[in-house]
Amino acid sequence: MKNEKLGLKGILNKKLQSTVTELNADFSAIAFYDPINLEFRWRLAVGSLNQRYTSIVVRSGKGIAGRTLKTKREFIITRFPEELQDEAIEFPILIIEELKSAVAVPLLLQNQMIGVLLIGQRSYREFGPNEVSRIKEVAEEMLASYIQEREVARPALEDKKENQKSALSRYFIEEKTKRGDKIKFILLDQRITLLPGEIQQSFISIFQYLFDFASWAVADSKVKVVIERKSDQQFSIEIDTQTNIEIPPDTFSCLADRVRWLKGSIEVACDNEKTVLTMNFFLNLLLSSNPWDRSHH
Repeated sequence: MKNEKLGLKGILNKKLQSTVTELNADFSAIAFYDPINLEFRWRLAVGSLNQRYTSIVVRSGKGIAGRTLKTKREFIITRFPEELQDEAIEFPILIIEELKSAVAVPLLLQNQMIGVLLIGQRSYREFGPNEVSRIKEVAEEMLASYIQEREVARPALEDKKENQKSALSRYFIEEKTKRGDKIKFILLDQRITLLPGEIQQSFISIFQYLFDFASWAVADSKVKVVIERKSDQQFSIEIDTQTNIEIPPDTFSCLADRVRWLKGSIEVACDNEKTVLTMNFFLNLLLSSNPWDRSHH
């Protein structure tokens, strides 16, 4: 019950604090991986000199988080910056926090990287095998809390599905009633209808914008919408106009902005017979509050 009140962010903060104390370290932090933009951001820290760590954005493959992602195993620095020489500039978290030694271990869920746990020291220190093993154990404990948080949230989503039709479900029904055989929905992934209401409304706005443009661009145009599961966290929305429609740059730019606001990606493919728009989204990025930012009051 105590953990539920803390929320995942509070639980992880407590774990960072206890690890700093247990290992007599100066600094601990968690970076989360954004698979859309292929970058890491440091979200939580204990023992930081200031809040500048929150502004660090590191591309995949760079820095201590990127190195850990690449190998999917611990990355250890004993003497910074001497060990890295010309590469030191790629490790901004060590520079900003004035760290001389550090250990980073991956947070892996079903072999997919979701983040990195970093333990650091502002003096030269060689972390021993037992200490590295303990840091790995802490990472596993954090992952267990992450998984538990997802399981706690799932019944609420299922109750919502049972108690009322979602905004998207109603919208699909209304559009089908209004447009008849001019529109076809193939909902292979139902999870989109379980997202928070404000996120569903954003998707409705995207659909409405596209459908209205297609109707304006080509009289009696027909549209097929396929929403398909790609992985545990990813789904795609494919919109096939079933006729060639040229999308002006300003229209596509407006649409892309709406998709990016939902932290998604978009691409368009055209030939003489049709225009197909494909949008990809990740569920963990779509939640109005990421699991590690959610707190229970």
